[in-house]
Amino acid sequence: MVHYSTSRAITSGVQQGSVLGPILFLIFVNDIINFLPSSAKCKLFADDVKSYITFINSASHLTIPSMLSAIADWSSTWQLPLSVSKCNWMLISNCRNNDFITINLQGSLLGRVDEVKDLGVLFNSKLNFSEHISQIVSKAKQRIYLLFKAFSSSNTQALILAYKTYVLPIVEYCSPVWSPSLVCDIMKLEAVQRLFTRRLDPCRNLSYSERLNYCCLITLERRRLIADLVLLYKIVHNLVTVDLDNALSFSKGSTRGHSYKLEVKRARTNVRLHFFTVRTIKIWNSLTEAVVSATSVNSFKNSLTECKFNHLIL
Repeated sequence: MVHYSTSRAITSGVQQGSVLGPILFLIFVNDIINFLPSSAKCKLFADDVKSYITFINSASHLTIPSMLSAIADWSSTWQLPLSVSKCNWMLISNCRNNDFITINLQGSLLGRVDEVKDLGVLFNSKLNFSEHISQIVSKAKQRIYLLFKAFSSSNTQALILAYKTYVLPIVEYCSPVWSPSLVCDIMKLEAVQRLFTRRLDPCRNLSYSERLNYCCLITLERRRLIADLVLLYKIVHNLVTVDLDNALSFSKGSTRGHSYKLEVKRARTNVRLHFFTVRTIKIWNSLTEAVVSATSVNSFKNSLTECKFNHLIL
């Protein structure tokens, strides 16, 4: 027997669990960027707001109170209270004497953090991803042990398919963001695949390269390199929109190389030197015209399989 609650008129709101609910909420909060000062930038994802300001001089931090005040005014105007207890701030800088800043939001002092997880990627105030790599390596190895424990069959092809489905996504998620440059981190990640292939019965007495050939796999380092190039291909050919400010620009006046050659930006710090655009542009510029002019992403990927990157990876 079905029972219905009594109807009641409402003046605002969206039914919980509706299909349009998330979309309407995004539309509702999307105009918060119009309230911020011109020097502030804002990134929105669902109900999370990340606002930031670039420090050009010692007085730049004075813009922070106006930015937070604008956010508080917006929340008050549209009756969407902020969860101040969940708010915090982080200073990304190489400067050691950075204790001169205190940040308040709606009268409450915000806590400072040196490490934060954003959309599944853990990074710190030095933009170092070693801790993130350690965490995903640990999780991936646990998943490998579960695979061998849960699968009653020792069929090699079934285990390889399970590895590709349940383990590779862990160690490859958002790799263009955190792809390591330190040898220790590169080897730590590669150890995941070494562990899996070594546990396969037909591969126990084979070297790592022989195990990869037997399983039709490539190194994780090469996979990350291909992921970088594929993302750059999508950006260059306007298949995705990525806010990289002035980090990408086509090379002018050069007659060498292909027609999509990009300008290599100068890097003053190691963080910038190993940033996605800087580390990938050099490799992109070394590709042939036929490869970078591929008509589709799949065609571009297939072309990369024939490229030799041995001098770029360990």
